[in-house]
Amino acid sequence: MSEAVALVAALVAEVAASDAFVVAVVALDAALVADVAASDAFVVAVVAELAAAVAEEAALVADVLAALACDVAVVAELAALVADDAAFVSEVEALDADVDASLAFVEAVDSDEAAAVAELALAVADVALAVADVAAAVALEAAAVAEEVAVAASTIKSHLAESVFVVSGCEPEDV
Repeated sequence: MSEAVALVAALVAEVAASDAFVVAVVALDAALVADVAASDAFVVAVVAELAAAVAEEAALVADVLAALACDVAVVAELAALVADDAAFVSEVEALDADVDASLAFVEAVDSDEAAAVAELALAVADVALAVADVAAAVALEAAAVAEEVAVAASTIKSHLAESVFVVSGCEPEDV
């Protein structure tokens, strides 16, 4: 029996060693579970930090989108201003065309007026020629009347000299 007891004791020792090994493995498992829990806690912390970073990035993207929306609004306003400017330019061009048409009309009227003035000048020249002819005729008539008056005056003077001065005692040649 001593051999049997030694065998049982060896078996018990082996079981005890096996139990110790199992306890060591369980301890290692517990340590591994603790490491996994710590690792999970670290991962949760990293995920929380990433979530915070993503939230910050989302806030920045929202700010960028708001700025882009503002830029789009400014571009829309600029497009409206450009459209207004284009309409204004079209109106100015239409007014310019109206002014050109008015100037052409004025030039046509000026040409008509110049022709009318030339015709009037020709008529005035004809009238001036007629007046000059009448003036010449009047001058000839005036010269004839003046000659008649001179003849009459000389006749009257002679007659006066003969009738008046002879009575007074003067000779007509003295007069």
